[in-house]
Amino acid sequence: MLPNFFVVGAQKSGTTSLHHYLHEHPEIYLPFQKESKFFVHERLFNKGVGYYEKEYFSDWNQELAVGEIDPEYMYIEQALERIIEHFDPSNLKFIFIFRNPVERAFSHYLMTYRRGLEPLTFEEAISVEASRISQGIMPNIHYSYISRGFYLRQVEKFLMHIDKSQMLFLLTEDLRESTLDCLKTTFNFLGVSQNFLPQNINEEFHKATIPRSMTLLHRIQGNGLEKKIIRLCIPKKLRHKLRKKLLEVNQTNQHKMSLSNQMYQQISEIFLEENNQLSRFINRDLSHWNHNNG
Repeated sequence: MLPNFFVVGAQKSGTTSLHHYLHEHPEIYLPFQKESKFFVHERLFNKGVGYYEKEYFSDWNQELAVGEIDPEYMYIEQALERIIEHFDPSNLKFIFIFRNPVERAFSHYLMTYRRGLEPLTFEEAISVEASRISQGIMPNIHYSYISRGFYLRQVEKFLMHIDKSQMLFLLTEDLRESTLDCLKTTFNFLGVSQNFLPQNINEEFHKATIPRSMTLLHRIQGNGLEKKIIRLCIPKKLRHKLRKKLLEVNQTNQHKMSLSNQMYQQISEIFLEENNQLSRFINRDLSHWNHNNG
């Protein structure tokens, strides 16, 4: 069985929370691993759709809605191209979730910093973003703080292949502040029972943290001989769980890094016109995004 829906982002907008809620629904199937990156990375995509189906969907048990959640599929253009190439677009549904793009950008920066990949300050990183992301797929993934926030531009690329009726547009604040209503809307869109109540409603699945030890972080993230031996000795699902646990142990609450009002307003101006256009497109008031409420 292959997916009939994708949650495509945006990144840092609540896709992890949505994954937890959807994964609990008995009529929805999601792979154990959020974000396979299959349609993004050459080394995975070249293994073929048969590999994708076997690796991520072999445990399907007649669930009505079968999907994957990967925020890269919204932003990385080749992901959409590959999905359209291998699936009938008329049979697919897409879920988008949008967050205040300024908050999203800073949250993205903190994640990249937390992973030991970002040596620059946020302001410095913004100033060199264009040159960084022009250098290839991985810099584009890691350092696209501002460019990912132009949501409507990304949606318009989907509209070239997918009818708007096959798309659902959510806001992060919907999922956070009106969780049950948001989930019922999502369940209805996917054609599954709206009466299901997930556990741990409003639990914070991703907390802002920074690494306790950069040395340990680099060992966890690295690709040396030690990691190659682990890959040979430990099954993939167990490796995934161990890696997640080690990363959690190595985190401490982030409390020193914050976005100044001046920087917030400066970046907010960049998104103002795009936000206004998106507001009209999804028929939602997004004016509160123009002010720093955090």
